[in-house]
Amino acid sequence: MIIVSDSSPLISLAILRKLDLLEQFFDEIWIPRAVYHELTKKGKPYFDDLKQFSINRVKDVQNELAVSLLLKELDIGEAEAIVLALENNITDLLIDEYRGRRLAAAHGLSVIGTVGILLQAKKKKLIKEVKPELEKLIRNHRRISEKLYRKALELSEEN
Repeated sequence: MIIVSDSSPLISLAILRKLDLLEQFFDEIWIPRAVYHELTKKGKPYFDDLKQFSINRVKDVQNELAVSLLLKELDIGEAEAIVLALENNITDLLIDEYRGRRLAAAHGLSVIGTVGILLQAKKKKLIKEVKPELEKLIRNHRRISEKLYRKALELSEEN
């Protein structure tokens, strides 16, 4: 299975030192060029890890018009991720931001985010607990709503 990724989940998984989880769940991880540029700006945290992870995964979007239309509601990385998935008939998208998830789902894409990856990892016994991972993300200023936090703990049976 192939998944296209936006930057936020990649950054979050880099913070957790868990980028390798994606390789456990997906045959290929595609990274749109705009996402790659966002991840690998000099001086960005986890620059080296994200640059290394991105090798041979960066893909170019062909339909620039579709990207420009989505830019009215999304940032360039989210827009390119959605368009790259759609133009290549890829059904899965790794994205955290609510607006991007909503638009992707409206276009028929199946979305999963960082929390979903962590829940799957626990289910497959690749991690022991979800809560410490969520706490680390929060300490590193990653946005997780209280509602999502509580739901993740409930689903992971850690509440």
